[in-house]
Amino acid sequence: MAAQLYSNTQLAQALYEVLQELVADGKVPEELAVATLDQLDQSILSALKNEIPAKSEVKGNLDTYKYYDNVWQFTLSDVAFKLNASGTGSLKKAPEVTCDKAKIVCVDIKLAPQ
Repeated sequence: MAAQLYSNTQLAQALYEVLQELVADGKVPEELAVATLDQLDQSILSALKNEIPAKSEVKGNLDTYKYYDNVWQFTLSDVAFKLNASGTGSLKKAPEVTCDKAKIVCVDIKLAPQ
């Protein structure tokens, strides 16, 4: 089974609930449900590596942080994200997205599924 790095996202939780229902109804074998969740992790990781520009900015108030098993978790409040669409150049004109709270999880790339 993959590292399941993204299993706490809303998308993954919704998929998990649907797969549980399908397995309970006997419409999908359990092995296929597990393989589907593993594939979700791999697909999200691939999309992040290949589709998301490398230049970004995150500002916020750090509420908590912890480090365990090569994984950092940061909980922020009053957060502002800037993401440069091209991945190059200045972030001054980049659109800003704000939220009240955000959780950032940083994982050692060596732990990610290949």
